[in-house]
Amino acid sequence: MGIEVVVLLTALMLDAAVGEPPALLHPVVWYGKLISLLERAKFRKMLVEIFYGAFCCLIVITFALILSLLPFPYPLNFLWAVYLLFSSISVKSMVNHARVCVESGVDRKAVQMIVSRNTEELSEEQLCSAVIESVAENYVDGVVAPLFYFSIFGVAGAVVYRAVNTCDAMVGYRKGRYEAFGKFAARLDDILNYIPARLSLLFFELLKRGAFSYGLKRNVKLNGCAIAAMSYLLGVKLEKPGYYSLPGIEPSAADIERAIKAFVRLTVIAVIFTTIAVSIRIVLLTKLHF
Repeated sequence: MGIEVVVLLTALMLDAAVGEPPALLHPVVWYGKLISLLERAKFRKMLVEIFYGAFCCLIVITFALILSLLPFPYPLNFLWAVYLLFSSISVKSMVNHARVCVESGVDRKAVQMIVSRNTEELSEEQLCSAVIESVAENYVDGVVAPLFYFSIFGVAGAVVYRAVNTCDAMVGYRKGRYEAFGKFAARLDDILNYIPARLSLLFFELLKRGAFSYGLKRNVKLNGCAIAAMSYLLGVKLEKPGYYSLPGIEPSAADIERAIKAFVRLTVIAVIFTTIAVSIRIVLLTKLHF
């Protein structure tokens, strides 16, 4: 078994046991603080703001890349690789966040913690929809995409993806104060998520036949096909008022639990795929080396 497969499995076991590193020690938090620090500079001209935003995003990417390339001796380099990959994926934390939303009825404030839309204006069914959509999106952002780039580029691929994804989450808004500054981060995140979002449909297909074609056909946004696939898998209506509405029965708290269970099964499938992909890459590199 290659060392990268061991890194992968150890990172996943750590995620299952801990969930997330403490905020003070979390690389993703570091990326967020760095982009927040850099975005304080303002420029009047939109083009200058766009280029400055791109420059800041590249600084965060460089920082993440440096973290992945720190020359620690063995076994510290192994432990550091595990830690970086562990911090780049998000499985248990997503499950915990989703469950908190429905621990004692649908908690509007808890839902607001994981979605950007104004939950004060949502019905209970729409709140449930928002949580399920968040679970589906996190499957791409927090599982499939970092593992996909890990399978190709190793730990460096996972951390660079996570850095871009964090920049997008912080400043990648199409309207408001970050419209120009966050444009580069938003577009780069769209590009990096394009293949993983569609790859996720193959995994949905393994749980319910027809999910792949439905996800492509009813894609709610550029990389929102996992939301459509989750709607199809659960048979529930997923809706973002004013933007999209996918047909199905009105979702309830019980459907959030169903989404969580589907998320866990889909994660297992993604891990198996990644293990195979990494093993193939190791074999090919070994043959090329010799």
